[in-house]
Amino acid sequence: MQKIHEISDGKHVMLLCENEEQRAQAAAELINQGLEHGQHCIYATVYALNQIHQSSIAKISTKIKNYQHFRDNNILQIIDFKPFYQSALTGDLTLFKKLKTNIEKIFLENKVSGEKLKITVVADAACCLRENKSFADSESLEKWWQETHEEWVKKDYHITIICPHPQAILESKQNTRIKIEKVHDIMITLNHLAENIMTSSSVEEQVIRILIAESDPDLVVLYAEFMRHCHVNVTIVVNSNELMTVIKSKNFDVIILDEHLSGNILVKDLANEILRVNPSQRIALTTTDPTYRILNGKDFLGLNQKDILLKPFMLSNLLDVVKRK
Repeated sequence: MQKIHEISDGKHVMLLCENEEQRAQAAAELINQGLEHGQHCIYATVYALNQIHQSSIAKISTKIKNYQHFRDNNILQIIDFKPFYQSALTGDLTLFKKLKTNIEKIFLENKVSGEKLKITVVADAACCLRENKSFADSESLEKWWQETHEEWVKKDYHITIICPHPQAILESKQNTRIKIEKVHDIMITLNHLAENIMTSSSVEEQVIRILIAESDPDLVVLYAEFMRHCHVNVTIVVNSNELMTVIKSKNFDVIILDEHLSGNILVKDLANEILRVNPSQRIALTTTDPTYRILNGKDFLGLNQKDILLKPFMLSNLLDVVKRK
């Protein structure tokens, strides 16, 4: 079983937590694993100075090995994120942009000295916004984090961003959950914590990453929720323009492409463009046209007939397609 630190390394991660205690434990364990692997770690929490909160520095410091040593040597940085949270409530991300500059400075200073630095950031402002029902502000902040992370990836900066989120709230708000998942590289659900090593019972399976291109809003929710329960990491796009943007910045094990995807590009042209960007990309097709099912093997886009799903189909059949090698 891989550790979450290994799964999340170098990504922008949506970490679903069941409660405050689990969130604090997850933050401590991710920081411990990062420090153990020689990374520079940043813990940015809205509750840094709240003595009674599980995520407070007073409490989490007892969970981090050699805490004072790493603090004294500036390998572990603690940030009071409350002012950041308050500014995000007004739509002002100035403080976050300054943090971005400071993180880049840390990276570049080590690059000059010849070290290949990795940085892990655990930040909970977006989580707190969501807990306080500021959904639009949370989505805007996560979109900014994703754009920032994509910029870092292009510059070859190895920076991991971990953003905890309240599982219960997102389960009750499916539409906002889908929006916020789209601006992360991966979602990990913490079902339980082992005594010494933090793992999720579903982490290994969540390495499977799929892109679903579907315009029907009801089907989007249905597909996404089913796949999550099967521990598959899902990204959703609802039109051809969005699809073209996403495939240029992320990699997927399978792209589920609907024949009737909204936009001005025909499905065959979409598939050809996907293969131009990534010639080895596996594509499956969902369609209401029964003639696709009688095509012989590679007559259409090189697809295996088993990867062409005629609507309506069983969700278990969709899962079979996703897991087929």
